Amino acid sequence: MPAAKNHASPGKPSAPAARMLRDLERAILEGRLAPGSRLPGEEELCVRYGSSRPAAREALQALKARGLIVSRRGSGSYVSTDAGQDPLRKSIEVYSSLQPGGQAYLELLDLRLLIETFCVANLARKDRAEERRKLRAKLDVMRASTADFAAFGEADIRFHLQIVESAGHQLFATILGGLLPGLGVRFASETYVDAALVSKNLGDHESICEALDAGRGELARQRLRKHLLDSRAHLEEVLAKAAG
Repeated sequence: MPAAKNHASPGKPSAPAARMLRDLERAILEGRLAPGSRLPGEEELCVRYGSSRPAAREALQALKARGLIVSRRGSGSYVSTDAGQDPLRKSIEVYSSLQPGGQAYLELLDLRLLIETFCVANLARKDRAEERRKLRAKLDVMRASTADFAAFGEADIRFHLQIVESAGHQLFATILGGLLPGLGVRFASETYVDAALVSKNLGDHESICEALDAGRGELARQRLRKHLLDSRAHLEEVLAKAAG
């Protein structure tokens, strides 16, 4: 009885192709193969990996299907200009750009209450001193921007995004990284309208940093939560006045 052929599962690359695919995909996503750069051709891949031309072709086709490379007739394969962009973050950025404000701002604050208060206490740990310095640097930008409400609002958003990034939670950073630079900055620019509010919010951020520097993570969480709830209450007042 003839031996059964070892076919790869449908939709799953063969072992040689999978190894090429893994290495090339990692090089693209880590930036070692920059957008627009030319990939090795099939023949070069065969030599490098000691595999067949069909395996090299299979790996390149898989990269193309994932949107990481584009083929140019007679020239070869090149890293896509969109490669390396997290597809989830990109989708969230598109969503953010389409939101008109109002209710979307309130929903964003609700989401931030969940995410930021979860992340902030982590920064009070002794081994997070470098991350606290990064947060302090964002606070310094806020302090230097108090005369420019729009710039202060953007610096405020960068401070909050730093909290999530410094906590090391990749998914939360991706979500807020897609929302805050667009929807969040628009929200801040529309709500920072007087010096008293700027002064109050600067004090809120300073108190959060003070709690973190003192190693009091739970206090920092409470202060951040109060700050976000105050922001939500202020926004509700602004929206109510706008509605007449």
